[in-house]
Amino acid sequence: MRLFAPTGDGRVLAYVFGDRLTYVRGTNVVRVGDQLIGGGTEAPPLGGATRAAIVARIPNLRDRDAVTELYARSVLVIALHQELSGAFLASPPDDVLLAYALDVCGERGASEAFYAWAITNRDLDGTLMWGLQRHVALVHRSALEEEYQRLKDGPGPELAATPPELPKDPAAWIERALRRRNQLDLLVDGEGVDLRAHALFLICVHALLPKLVGTEDFFFDHQAMAQEIHRARALYGGAFHDGLVSQGDDPLLQVEVRDDLEPAHVSIEQAGDRYRVRADTRAGGIWASDSDPRPGGQEFAFGDASMPPPDWAHDAVIYQVMVDRFARTDGELPEPGSATALYGGTLDGVREHLDHIVSLGCNTIWLTPVHQSPSHHGYDHEDFFKVEPRYGGDAALDRLIEDAHTMRVRVLLDFVPNHTGRGHHLFREARAQGGDAAEFYRFWQWPHYYRCFFDVITLPELDTGSRRVQDYLVKAAQHWVTEYGADGLRCDHVAGVDPAFWNELRRGLRQVKPDALVLGEATGHFDWLARYAGRIDAIFDFDFAHVARETFARGRMSLVDFARWMDAHDNAFPGLALATLLDNHDMNRFLWMAGGDKRRLKLAATAMMTLPGAPIIYYGTEVGLTQRHDAVTENAEARLPMLWGEKQDGDLLAHFQRLGRLRATSAALRRGSRRTLHADDNEVVYERVLGDERLVVTLDLGSLRGSVVDDAGRDRLREDDVLGVGPDQRPG
Repeated sequence: MRLFAPTGDGRVLAYVFGDRLTYVRGTNVVRVGDQLIGGGTEAPPLGGATRAAIVARIPNLRDRDAVTELYARSVLVIALHQELSGAFLASPPDDVLLAYALDVCGERGASEAFYAWAITNRDLDGTLMWGLQRHVALVHRSALEEEYQRLKDGPGPELAATPPELPKDPAAWIERALRRRNQLDLLVDGEGVDLRAHALFLICVHALLPKLVGTEDFFFDHQAMAQEIHRARALYGGAFHDGLVSQGDDPLLQVEVRDDLEPAHVSIEQAGDRYRVRADTRAGGIWASDSDPRPGGQEFAFGDASMPPPDWAHDAVIYQVMVDRFARTDGELPEPGSATALYGGTLDGVREHLDHIVSLGCNTIWLTPVHQSPSHHGYDHEDFFKVEPRYGGDAALDRLIEDAHTMRVRVLLDFVPNHTGRGHHLFREARAQGGDAAEFYRFWQWPHYYRCFFDVITLPELDTGSRRVQDYLVKAAQHWVTEYGADGLRCDHVAGVDPAFWNELRRGLRQVKPDALVLGEATGHFDWLARYAGRIDAIFDFDFAHVARETFARGRMSLVDFARWMDAHDNAFPGLALATLLDNHDMNRFLWMAGGDKRRLKLAATAMMTLPGAPIIYYGTEVGLTQRHDAVTENAEARLPMLWGEKQDGDLLAHFQRLGRLRATSAALRRGSRRTLHADDNEVVYERVLGDERLVVTLDLGSLRGSVVDDAGRDRLREDDVLGVGPDQRPG
């Protein structure tokens, strides 16, 4: 049989025949001698191909490069054989194997489209039920969950799940597939492309991947995962550049090109305030990227250190509120049931409890997303410009911010530029219309193949590298500041967003509010995080949260090591403000980690409120709110309803209030220098100094008590009532 190469774009499928065929690596572009079919000479690898970077995680793998290339071709060739309807050009039961292979490798939007088609257009059988069963188990809030539940309960045994036969020795099967592949990395049989074999290959590769085991502190286990995935995908395309270069620095020092490409020259192409990075290699010219390569190259921007964080960030004490779980005005929230249910909290409920928040010394509120959304958390928002009606709509947000400002409390709103919900009108238009509408998202083959936040298909990713998308998002962010008076934004999943966007966002917010704060949820390696200075104003100090939990909750880190960490950490992020925390909505609560020991929580809170950074109190932590079980499988368990009235721990609340009053009246705690004075297995002692004010903090793990002593020898934690410090004495 002569060579043949399938090519297409999701709307058209064609086969090219000949004797001298090759694919441009990671694409569907076919080279026939000197002629290219299906794209240009510099076509970058498609998002489906860059998934092959995951092969690097398999230990002791023979022929890793060959496995990587066959993995990439397998994803691409299966995608080519899926119709717009969702159906595959394959007969049952092989079509289910194709969908299952896409599920395991993360292309779950495509498998969802297949099952939606199959339920109404294909004979129902046991293999289909097996695949659908696994699909709804993998896909959070699949639209097919209800349909699956209906089908599995009837009408007869013919719909019982029947698993197909899968290879018992994945490694041996992979070796046989490598021997069988042709020079185009295709597995073929007498009838053409053997799609079943490509699916089994993907399934076998994933069977060899080390399992990611969640632990009780799951949030911290893989903090740099997004960063590392992006780098690996960029390097599959040939060259990586993280795009986090400050004005005046040389971008070429931050470029990495694959050695096997034998790079000859790397250059910068500048256009206005943006630049691109080009590498000339033996394989031709390639553009560097920070993740999936972009046609024509990714545009990067220099960080701007001329805009420091707003001064008020240094005095901030922040209270995090999850609106649905906090309070309502027409009665109490329901008793805890399902962790993912809607509990009915409202913005007016938050407004009615501003006194509680202020009593903690908090002068800033962070509201988790209030955009229109079907969920309790709001990170799957469906409109960038509307307030969720369940929360009270636009008028309720106006009332809350107005009353907060009257009490000299600032308000940060959660902003999600990385992705939207699947029900967002922009995404519905993108899938229905394609073309310009689809360019808002990261489709690599419209309409079924697109990037999602950690492969969660309810959270499709926006193409934040697009100038058009950047402009839209900046206008949306400005809307919340100008229309409602928000004082800044807490920005979700910084690592997923094009680095140049942060320049545009901060510049756009400062145009409408000169002291607006951009606080980013950035996780990853220290050197990488530090380079966000000049792009965002502040980052969450997740490293503090980790060591505080290890030291004070679990006792797995000694105070000596904690002191060493503080000494190394004090100056780790110049140009960035830090927001410290003990827990939040994405991790197990501190009190649960501490086995319910509130003395440990008090000691950790004393550390947080006396160390540098803007402390964040997660709603309920101050009154003893915990959880019923480990939240590793469902982090909503750490978001149970707020405790009010007699359910609150009054002693714990009083401790947080004393800490808040102390920090509010001490410039040394908010802005002073820190120095370790002593550390041993039982206690650590450090001082905070600013001008004539000096406070000495002692944290004692033996007695589980802390003290904050001034130069007069008074323990301010125990004498603040005597000194007459009131909750109204807060920094402006």
